[in-house]
Amino acid sequence: MRLKTRLFMSFLLIVILPILLAFVLYFLIASGRVNGNEETSPLYFTNTIDTLINDTDPEVQELKQWSKAFPDRFLKTDILKEINSSLSSANSFLVVKQGTRVVFDGAPDGMHPRYSRLPVYGKLSGSDVMVVKLENQSAMLREVDFGDYKDRYHGQAFVITPTGTVIPGAGKILITYVLWMALILLITAFVIVTLLYNSIIRKVRRMQEATENIRNGNLDFTLKVKGKDEISELAGSIERMKNHLRADAMQKLETEDAQRKFLSNITHDLKTPLTSVIGYSEGLIDGIAPTPDKQMKYLTIIHNKASEMNDLLNELSVFTKIDTDSIPYDFSRVNARGFFDEFAEENEVEFDSQDAIFLYQCDLPDGCEIMIDTSQIKRVLHNLVSNAVKYRRDGIRLKVMLRVSDAGEFIQAEIADNGRGISQDDLPHIFERLFRADKARNTQIKGSGIGLSIVKKIISDHGGQVWATSIEGTGSKFYFLLKKCSDKEEPDEQDSDN
Repeated sequence: MRLKTRLFMSFLLIVILPILLAFVLYFLIASGRVNGNEETSPLYFTNTIDTLINDTDPEVQELKQWSKAFPDRFLKTDILKEINSSLSSANSFLVVKQGTRVVFDGAPDGMHPRYSRLPVYGKLSGSDVMVVKLENQSAMLREVDFGDYKDRYHGQAFVITPTGTVIPGAGKILITYVLWMALILLITAFVIVTLLYNSIIRKVRRMQEATENIRNGNLDFTLKVKGKDEISELAGSIERMKNHLRADAMQKLETEDAQRKFLSNITHDLKTPLTSVIGYSEGLIDGIAPTPDKQMKYLTIIHNKASEMNDLLNELSVFTKIDTDSIPYDFSRVNARGFFDEFAEENEVEFDSQDAIFLYQCDLPDGCEIMIDTSQIKRVLHNLVSNAVKYRRDGIRLKVMLRVSDAGEFIQAEIADNGRGISQDDLPHIFERLFRADKARNTQIKGSGIGLSIVKKIISDHGGQVWATSIEGTGSKFYFLLKKCSDKEEPDEQDSDN
């Protein structure tokens, strides 16, 4: 339920529930009050006359019984005093007349009735009420007749209640109403608070606990909040944020672990050629190589090992720039065929010296131009070719094929080899930073695991794409696309210092 709907229903509940409870309580109390065998009128709480009848009814009923069975009691002062004392608790008093003679007057001082204005014999029944005048105020009167009118023994008993005592009774009724209404409002408030607590406050507290856990770095919890309102949606957003932060934290830990392994690999790979450089240079210093040929051999080994270290340091430098997204580019408009022809010529000579075959095929037209940073694209080609050399199969003469073809708005370069190949499990991850295939990690093949990630970064920054296919034990093929130049494109449009 939406929060807006929930609040609207709470408003209706606040309005309707007190009214319903008031009616229920009114009818339960009004219809449930029983006096003897007669039910009190539903107007009991709003009618002061009914209040008077109810408060003095026990004494009036007793007087009626006397009038039928014991009329002589109306002439006994002691008994009348007892009745009068009982009436005083109801703020009333008793007056008894026999004919015109006043037999008993239980009125307090200042409240004696005007006897001449009292009703005559037989005028009122026991349930009738009449207003009479006292000395200083009005009063309500009920009458009980006794004896026979023709008999001189007839008389009248009056139960009189001053109006000054009725008004306080009405005040009590008002207080009763106020107390009932307060009870009703308390019940209503309790219901509303319970509903709000269960539907809103409890969810808010759960979200508060969740945010505290996130602030303290504790992401191993689940925030479960049911519902379709705004509060539940907010809780769902917090849960998704927590999951995202947890995934980022896990990724960060994996990256840090990979970086540690990378630095360990770099350290190891630098230490090996450095040891060779130190060893052969010490040999030259100590005169171990006395002949020029042997000295040249030592110097060649030192040069090659220093070149290996330089390549590793260059990769480390590029890796740092990739991590900070700050690889410098110097774009220029070049002839695609000429660029790839030059690279192929350099590699053919190098491959011949390594007893390997380098093949080259270019199907591009002479006028095809591309906007590239030549040094960075050469780095891409060098990384892909050296990767093929690094993972050549033992006992098999290495063959690498560079094929460049037209692909519409792009040119496509393909580098295929007959090396070890890549497993299908590793293939989706080879362009990730610091990734090395399991077999590469378990062999003495040197490498930092960042060469292909550098390839992907450079090609991506040139607006192209790179991908690979491979059959394990047969060889691999690497592809990348570079966008052709349009006639309006100028070299400075893509110059960048990221």
